[in-house]
Formats: sequence, structure tokens, C-alpha cells
Amino acid sequence: MKRAKRILKIVGLGLGVILGLVALFVAWNWKALSAFPSLPAGYEAKELCSCLFVEGRPQPDCEGFIRQTVVPIDGRAFDMEGKAVTVTALWNTRRAHYVSERFGCVIDGAGR
Repeated sequence: MKRAKRILKIVGLGLGVILGLVALFVAWNWKALSAFPSLPAGYEAKELCSCLFVEGRPQPDCEGFIRQTVVPIDGRAFDMEGKAVTVTALWNTRRAHYVSERFGCVIDGAGR
């Protein structure tokens, strides 16, 4: 019985140390970690916009080229007249629009 209590105490202490280190890591890197949810939507919106309006490829080809399985994409909207693409992923919506042949596509609200 005494040995079991000692083992539980060591395991509890080890878990506490690990939890403390994880909390310290999250606190130290909070700015970078909090920016992650907008990355998949922004990446896909920019890539789709560039594929459609800069390269001039058809929409089905672009969707097949950009498709990734790591983060589920909740929705895509294409504005062919306004030359813009809107993508929703991880509860974030990002829109990219075509600027010019020289500058290509840019993500709206980038740098916020």
C-alpha cells in the first residue's frame, strides 16, 4: 500500500510538471498559436484565386489542385465577375481577390 501511494505521488508530480510546461509553452507562444485558425482559409482562398484568375485554369481543376485533407474546409464561394474567392475553415472566413496581372491575388484584411 505504501509503495502504491509513492508511485501515484511520483506519477502525479510528473503529470503536474508536464502540464505546467505545456501551459508555459502556450503562454509563451500565444500570439502565434492564436493566429493558426485563420491560416487554412487564407491559404486556400489565395491559392484558388491565383489558380482561377492569374493562371486562368478552370474551377474544377483548381479545386482538385488545392484540395487538402488536414483541415476540413467548411465552404467555398466564387465571385467570377468580381474575381474573388471566399473560403471558410475552422470557423474563420477569408476572402482573396484579384488585383492585377502584376500583383495577382491578395487576401482581404491581411495584416490584421
